[in-house]
Amino acid sequence: WLVALGIFAITPALLYVSALPNYSNYISDCGKLQKPGVDNPVLLHVKPAGATQPATLFVDPLCPTCKAFHKRLEVEKVFDKLDMTLVLFPLDSECNWMLDKPFHPGSCLVSKAILCADRRAMDVLEWAYDNQDKLLEGAKAAAGLVNVRAMLREKWSHLDACIDAKETKVRLDKMMHYIVDNKLPVSTPQLFLGDTRLCDEDSDIGLAFTLRKLAPNLRQP
Repeated sequence: WLVALGIFAITPALLYVSALPNYSNYISDCGKLQKPGVDNPVLLHVKPAGATQPATLFVDPLCPTCKAFHKRLEVEKVFDKLDMTLVLFPLDSECNWMLDKPFHPGSCLVSKAILCADRRAMDVLEWAYDNQDKLLEGAKAAAGLVNVRAMLREKWSHLDACIDAKETKVRLDKMMHYIVDNKLPVSTPQLFLGDTRLCDEDSDIGLAFTLRKLAPNLRQP
């Protein structure tokens, strides 16, 4: 009777588990990058020493979620393993014609500074993340972009002329066209591992599991 009791207890549980959907299949169903930009000179290319995993990251330098996601990738010890194409996606109507109002005012100006930094682009991006609250507060104050420009000038004075250059505006505009060509939603951050988009819901609690499935080599020590 003990064996029979065990069978009656275990069988429903096994049937339930067997009926569960395979969630591993869903993590790769959030879209594909239709036009990878590995060789696109308009985009920024960041490859730390030893990085092997191709990735494309779309960010707004004044987006709090982008900042949090960046920190999460660092905590997971993933960021330095990405052979990354970095695409600036400022949610600011000053340069982003997909918006009729700015979600993060000042981010177009900061994005231009990042483009001008060239090989030090990540330094400017990380500075923007570290000073994000101050930059946003300045952008929303009465003087607006004048405040943001003053903060940029104080820290990155050598970028001043480049920020105003026509070529910088054109390059940022071409980045916007690249985003449109890939038919991406107007949101940040967005990470593609290879050409597979990381689902929004997997960018926080489910990040470690998703990385193991989409890019197993990133989880290796």
